[in-house]
Amino acid sequence: MSRAETRLNQFIGIIVGVVGALMTSNFWPHIRLAVGGWGGTILWGIAIGGLLGSLGNLHTIGRLITRSENQALNTFLGILAPFVLILALLMLTNLAR
Repeated sequence: MSRAETRLNQFIGIIVGVVGALMTSNFWPHIRLAVGGWGGTILWGIAIGGLLGSLGNLHTIGRLITRSENQALNTFLGILAPFVLILALLMLTNLAR
């Protein structure tokens, strides 16, 4: 898969993820409150949509973290990295309150 195709897949995934997250949090307000309000909803939508859009290249993100050629470990860390980033951002927003 070329870099342009990957970026297009990520962009489409992010748009679909944000729309899906906003619809979900609109219909189930307790989910919106659990993830930190509308801001958390948007961040989770971006993270999940971007993750689904880049499933084919997640081992590259893991390789940047580990500097290893272990495909399974790199893929696992590539899947985990966006969620860790969102969790850190949610914790920072909770500290600001």
